[in-house]
Amino acid sequence: MLRKTARKNTAVACHWIRGKDHSELMWIVGNVRRFNAHGATPTNTTTRDVLRRHDENDWHSTEDIRLLASMTALFHDLGKANDAFQKKLQSKKPVADAYRHEWVSLRLFEAFVGQSTDEEWLKRLVELPLKNDQAWLKELQCDGVDKNTRSPFKKLLPLAQVIGWLVVSHHRMPTLRDAEKSSDHDLPYLPKAINAAWCGTQGDLDDKQKAACWNFKKGLPFDSRHWCEHISKLARQMLKRPQLLNTPYFPRKHG
Repeated sequence: MLRKTARKNTAVACHWIRGKDHSELMWIVGNVRRFNAHGATPTNTTTRDVLRRHDENDWHSTEDIRLLASMTALFHDLGKANDAFQKKLQSKKPVADAYRHEWVSLRLFEAFVGQSTDEEWLKRLVELPLKNDQAWLKELQCDGVDKNTRSPFKKLLPLAQVIGWLVVSHHRMPTLRDAEKSSDHDLPYLPKAINAAWCGTQGDLDDKQKAACWNFKKGLPFDSRHWCEHISKLARQMLKRPQLLNTPYFPRKHG
């Protein structure tokens, strides 16, 4: 009967109710495009973004997050190459380092970046391992050895700043009482207030033990061709995403 009277706008689906929350599609008469494979059809449609899925979906930045995490992963444990940590690995009674490895890692990263822009230090990484000049080690600030060391976050530009932050915070997050006494104690501006003590400095150790944190007799990952090739590839990928270089990751102080 339906087929005999069906018109252009006719769309009827017949379901066999098998039980609670279970039915089977029997047949469709008319416009089958009005239904999905199960015979379901919306009762109303709208072009408005009712679900606002774009507002809740931050996965458009997934690739940026992956690159930042990967770059950080290759820098975060450089500090373990120092003489103090290497000696601790061989000792039956290990003694805590004067400066924790993540702080040393941050200082090494700071020295490598130097006064470069974010684009410049990434390009230097791209050149590895073909051009591996480690003259930048002369710029390494050695806490407990050098005088008047400054916060690593004072001069680093946005991309270097966020990678440095991820390096130094991969074991613990800061609290205000850990930061040096300054006028910048508001949490959004905390990075610039961080000093070596935040990572748990062992102040009762002698000068020799402190100096061992800044010596690398066994070399650094920069001496590894495999490490250099990996980080060079990452740097090349980051340079292709200009938004990584122009994003203010930390709030800027107003006034």
